Amino acid sequence: MICLICRNAELIKGFASVELERDEIKLKIERVPALVCSACGEAYLEEDVTLRLLAEAEDMSDMGMIEGIRDFS
Repeated sequence: MICLICRNAELIKGFASVELERDEIKLKIERVPALVCSACGEAYLEEDVTLRLLAEAEDMSDMGMIEGIRDFS
């Protein structure tokens, strides 16, 4: 698959860091499995990874984290 942003390169399996913000909450989840453009670095997440990512962010929020960094589990 060609990157939709730069249209210059194929996507390769890799990892990305994802930052989520809502109101005063700022969370960063690192080492998220993704397809990454080798030219521009744009990352694309599979649907199941996105659902797990959002659930993990919700758990972090429920624990009272306003700012935090965590590896994807």
